Amino acid sequence: MAESASVRLGAVGSPAAGGAPSREGLRADPGASSVGTLRSAFGRPEAALTHAGVRPGSAVSADTVPVLPGLRDVIPGGALRAGSVVGVDGSASLGVALVAGVSGHGGAEGRGGWCGVVGMPDFGVLAAAEMGAEPERLLLVDEPGERWPDVVAALVEAVDLVLLRPPAPPAGAAVRRLSALVRKHGCVLALSGPYERQWPGVQLRLRVAEAEWEGVGDGHGLLSARLARVVADGRGGGRSAWVWLPGPDGTVTAATAVRPALEVAG
Repeated sequence: MAESASVRLGAVGSPAAGGAPSREGLRADPGASSVGTLRSAFGRPEAALTHAGVRPGSAVSADTVPVLPGLRDVIPGGALRAGSVVGVDGSASLGVALVAGVSGHGGAEGRGGWCGVVGMPDFGVLAAAEMGAEPERLLLVDEPGERWPDVVAALVEAVDLVLLRPPAPPAGAAVRRLSALVRKHGCVLALSGPYERQWPGVQLRLRVAEAEWEGVGDGHGLLSARLARVVADGRGGGRSAWVWLPGPDGTVTAATAVRPALEVAG
């Protein structure tokens, strides 16, 4: 029996007219017909993309790939370089924010680009939508299996950004192949997870150096927002900026003022 991968659309439910997608719609049962679950042999992952409405080779050709406005001060040039490999060190929210920036501001005339998320079954689609992503432009491959490089190779030919959590240490041949495809097609490959630092050739690495949560008072309350100092190392030298990641409304914005570190009563 041929090994198969499941490619899910991020928008698995139909939003109400004029409203945002519901939490249930975004995380519905992957077996439901509304999800549009696509089965494809790993040898032909392009077929899954075609059924999802994405044509391999359809990524918009440009020198840069956009990020959310709240991250533009920390990233050299205010955008990611097309055809580059980016490391996301230890922060799930940063990876989600990169996807939201491309999905919400990329593509033709900034009307939205396509993103793939590979090896991250816990990816926060709802959080991405609150940050500004268009969930119907997200392709989610939760469990890519041993032949994950083939899945990523198909995606980088068709989308603007792939957020990848490699399930195993990357082999040299896979790194060379995928890095070459990323450069050829102008996609951004964003790496996360425990093997991110084992990938050679990362041009830019993003990390959260400091963070404090809002919403807790006198030892109780709900966490409603996170103020983070985001650092970018690599191309263009080290930069840092304080951003809401996310703010109380779920969006990512530049922090205009930084208060003293939050103290939580014991």
